Amino acid sequence: MRSLALVMSHANRSMGGATRELHFCAALRGLGVDARIWRMHPGAETEREEMLGVPLSFCPVDAPEAVPHHLLSAALRDEIAAFAPDAVLYKGLSYRINAFVQAARPAGARYGLIVGGAVTDPLVEGAAAILGEYREQLARHFRPALQDGRAMVLPKYIDLALAGDGVPPKRAEFDIVNVGTFAEKRKNQAALLPFAAHRRLAFVGGGPLLADAQRAVRMAGHAANVTFFRRLPHAEVFAVLRRARVMVHSSLGDGLPRATIEAMACGLPVVALRDTIEGGIPPTAGLLVSEDGLPHAVELLLADDGLRVQMGRAARKHVERHHGPAAIAAAAEQALALLSR
Repeated sequence: MRSLALVMSHANRSMGGATRELHFCAALRGLGVDARIWRMHPGAETEREEMLGVPLSFCPVDAPEAVPHHLLSAALRDEIAAFAPDAVLYKGLSYRINAFVQAARPAGARYGLIVGGAVTDPLVEGAAAILGEYREQLARHFRPALQDGRAMVLPKYIDLALAGDGVPPKRAEFDIVNVGTFAEKRKNQAALLPFAAHRRLAFVGGGPLLADAQRAVRMAGHAANVTFFRRLPHAEVFAVLRRARVMVHSSLGDGLPRATIEAMACGLPVVALRDTIEGGIPPTAGLLVSEDGLPHAVELLLADDGLRVQMGRAARKHVERHHGPAAIAAAAEQALALLSR
C-alpha cells in the first residue's frame, strides 16, 4: 500500500478529538505511505492545513441542515476519487458519507473501518481491516473479522506528560470524577447524583442537560459537594482528573471513551458499566459492574485506600504499555500489513 485516505466521518472543522488519527497517519507516512485526512465541515469552501506532517482537507457539506449521520459532501467524494488511494479508512460507522465515498471508487477498492462500541455499518462485511477499541469488543460485535484475521486494536492517544507521574493521590479534592457531555440521557450522569449526599463529585462536560443536573443537585441540598466544570480545554481535564480518587463512567451506551484511559493514566481506577464497556479496562485497574452494582463498587474503592492505590498504579502501567504514540506507531505497521494483503 502506497497511499491511504482517512475519512473522519463526523463533520467538524476541528481535529481536536482526532489526535490519535493524526499520529496514526503520521506513523504511516514515516513508513512511506502517502496518508492524508479528509473531513466534512459546515463552511462554504474547502480548507486545507497540515498537522504532524499530515495533509488535511476540510470539505463543505452539501446540505448542512441534515442530521449529522446523513451529511454528505460531493467535494470530499470527488477529491478522494481524484487522489485514487490504494485504501480508504473510514472513522465512524453508520455515517452515509462512508458508502457515498466508497461507491465512487472502483469496484472492489480496498477499505477499512475504525469502529467504536457496537455500532455497525453496511461496509463492515467487505472491510479489509477493522480497527477496534479492545479485543472483547471485536470478539462480540465484529467476530467474523476477528476470526478472519482482519481485526486489530487501535490504541488511544494519551499524553503522559499531561497525565503527570500517575501516582494515585492519597488525598484528593474530589472522591468521584466523571467526564462526558450532558447532551443525552444515555450518558447517565444522574446515576451519580445520589453520591453527592456524602461524597465530593466533579463533572467535566457541558450540554443542554447540564442545567437539569445542576437543578437536581441544588434541590437535594448537595450543591456544596458537587463541582460542575462544564467543558474544559483538554489540558485542564487532566488537571481535574489528578485531583480525584476514582473515575466513574456511568454511560449506558458508549464505546471506550478516551477520558477513561486518561483517568487511568493519571492513576485513577475506573468503575464502568459492563453492559457499556466489555473490556479494555483490566480487572487489576478497574471494575466493570452491573448498573445495580455500581454504588457498591464505587464505595468499595473509596473505603479501601490500599486497594484504590494498588489499582491506580496498575491502571497507569496498563496505559504505558498499551496506549500512546509508541503503541499507535506499532498499530500503524499492523494496519499497513492488513490493508496490503
